[in-house]
Amino acid sequence: MSRTFSFIAFPSLALVAISLTACAGPRPMTAAKQEADRAFQYGQYDKAVVGYAEILERAPGDWEVEYRYGVSLAEVGNLAEARTHVETAYAANPASQEVAAGLAHVYFKLNEKQKLVQLLQQRGSNLNSLDSYMLLADYGIKMNDPDTATMAVNGAILLADGNNFQPYLMAVTVAEDVGDSKLATRRLRQAYTIAPKSGAVRAKAAEYGLALEPTTGLPPGQ
Repeated sequence: MSRTFSFIAFPSLALVAISLTACAGPRPMTAAKQEADRAFQYGQYDKAVVGYAEILERAPGDWEVEYRYGVSLAEVGNLAEARTHVETAYAANPASQEVAAGLAHVYFKLNEKQKLVQLLQQRGSNLNSLDSYMLLADYGIKMNDPDTATMAVNGAILLADGNNFQPYLMAVTVAEDVGDSKLATRRLRQAYTIAPKSGAVRAKAAEYGLALEPTTGLPPGQ
C-alpha cells in the first residue's frame, strides 16, 4: 500500500531557518558591549573597532563607547576618525581624566603638539588636575620640549603642596632630561623628605649615591 505525505505538515528546512533568523534578530546590546569591552581590555583593537561601531550605529550617544571606539581607531591607525570620536566623548564628559588622557594620546599620535599642551595645561590649571600636569610633563619629555615639561612638573609640585612625592620624582626625570644633575638631586632630596620609606625614592637615592639619613631630606617646594 502506498502512502502519501503532506508537505504542509512538514515545512522545508529553509523555511524553518528563515523563521528562526527572523525571530532571533540582532544580538542584545549588552552582549555586544561586553564583547567589545573585552577586546578593548586585552588590546584587540581591530575587534573592538567592529564591536563599538555596531553599538554606536544602533544606539549612539554613549560617551564611554565613543571614547573607547576612538582610542581603538587610533591604535589601528585611523587617526582622523579617532580624533572625532574621542573629542565627542570629551565634550560629553570633560571631567574624565581617562578620556582626557585618551584625547592627549590621539593628539600625540597626530603630532598636534599645541592642542595636546593646551588640553592638559588647561586641565591642570582650571581643574587643579595633578594627573594632567604629570601627564603633560611626560609628554614634554617625549616631544623633546623641556620648557613644557618643566612648566608642567612645576605646576604639579605646586598642586601637591608637599603632600605627594610623585611630582618630585617626575621633576628628577625632567631635570635629568636636560642634564641638570644639581636640580635632579635637589628634587630627589625633597621627595625623600615627603616619602622616606618609598621604594621608588630609595631606589633613586641609591642610584645617586645619597645616604638615607635625616639630613638627606630638603623642604618641599619650588
